[in-house]
Amino acid sequence: MPAITHQQALDRLAAHQLVQVIEDDVASLTSTAMSYAKHDQHLTVAGYVLPRLLARWNCVLNASNDEATPLYRDKTVLALALLLHKHGMTETAITKRALQAIDNLNAAVALSDAFFRNTDAIKALLNTPALALKKRPSTRDSLTFLRAQDVVAIQLEQYYYAAYVHEISGFNEYPIIEFYRARFEHRPDMAALQGCAAQGETYNDGKTRISLHAVCGMRHVPDPANQFHLIATGITDQPDQSQLGASVGLHTISNLFQLQGVMRKTGV
Repeated sequence: MPAITHQQALDRLAAHQLVQVIEDDVASLTSTAMSYAKHDQHLTVAGYVLPRLLARWNCVLNASNDEATPLYRDKTVLALALLLHKHGMTETAITKRALQAIDNLNAAVALSDAFFRNTDAIKALLNTPALALKKRPSTRDSLTFLRAQDVVAIQLEQYYYAAYVHEISGFNEYPIIEFYRARFEHRPDMAALQGCAAQGETYNDGKTRISLHAVCGMRHVPDPANQFHLIATGITDQPDQSQLGASVGLHTISNLFQLQGVMRKTGV
């Protein structure tokens, strides 16, 4: 029996919302990966989860001090390491940073005496082999605090992309968004989006059509992962769809991780 459980260690971080959002992301990706792995013997859960997860949370881990304080980065990397371990995975660089983060948090007296007293136990837990899950983890219901006519900027690696929120599906379940046909090296504002057309999607018949995405996981504003940012509200001028054909269906059900592939093709 370990000296401390994952949940006990996470509770010591005193960062309930941050932990919940990371757990939502890890659980969602792990559940998807476990489903895919049943049909693809070459796919590993970690191989699927880690690049997608880090493409999102690197927006904190690699952020400047203006974007995320050092203590927030330390809490984030430690929560990531613990939740990956809880879900049967480790990533060497993340674990190494997490072990250093424990020392940083203690040196700053950033957390409680209970965290300090459990330092060795938390480090020991992270240094034990992670046990693969036997069943898919459960996930929370989708929820969003975005609203129709919001405009958001979304960071992926070295670029930012912008999207317009057309409506909110269900009872505040998820936003239905459309990308502007542009990408930016810095977070855009509305002035940068003036004159930008809608991105659309090109199909096998060669026609580029209106493309909307219903996105699960865009829950909190501001985003604890520092990936998506609200840049304007109450914008009635929608992206220009005049050059696009009619859409195929109402929208595509998606999430922040599936959107990564869409964004990499946006504005190119």
